[in-house]
Amino acid sequence: MVIWSLFDGSGIMGLPWAEAGHQVYCFNADGANHGMYKIKMQHENLHYVNCWIERGFDARRLDMGVPDPDVIFAFPDCTTLSAAGAKHERSESAMNAVVGHAQRVEELGRRYNAAWMVENPVGKMSTLWRKPDHYFDPYQYGGYMTGEEEQYHPRMPGRDGYTKKTCIWAGGGFRMPEHKPVDHIGKFWGWAYLGGKSPKTKQLRSLTPRGFARAVFEANACKGG
Repeated sequence: MVIWSLFDGSGIMGLPWAEAGHQVYCFNADGANHGMYKIKMQHENLHYVNCWIERGFDARRLDMGVPDPDVIFAFPDCTTLSAAGAKHERSESAMNAVVGHAQRVEELGRRYNAAWMVENPVGKMSTLWRKPDHYFDPYQYGGYMTGEEEQYHPRMPGRDGYTKKTCIWAGGGFRMPEHKPVDHIGKFWGWAYLGGKSPKTKQLRSLTPRGFARAVFEANACKGG
């Protein structure tokens, strides 16, 4: 299978697919809002494509030899539309652009008959586009982790044992995975109070919970197989 992961500079979402032998293409512009990612998964089946994702993107990826997708994941700029982003100046045009990116994912899913998923925090996406299809907190998928994973923040609890309500918009046969919850500490202060201006902070807050990434793989890897 071919997996696209849009607005993804870390490769976390696609790593389980790459490890299973699927080809994963992570599209993200190093010059975009989150900058060049310092936390970056490595695997021979993970391919990072440094490009802007906008109208014309689909034609450009053909020029680069990237095949059509079977599954599409997308993580549009979370700071622009989230409650954390509301603390900083954000224009209507910037918010509409992010919503347009999410809507574009749905269009691509329909075009290629691909399962698709858009992730964003609770925020303006729900009012500027539509209500989410699903919600989750990271701890609900902590049971898919071993507990021995590297921690990206010194005070982050193991197995993503914290709450951070996150929205999922999906279609094309995407399956929301079953919960395997672990104990949690409640809201993780590190994400709430790191601020929102530096690329490092934006990257940390935007990282996909690894338990959720593994759970989505297990629930959806059989599509088309």
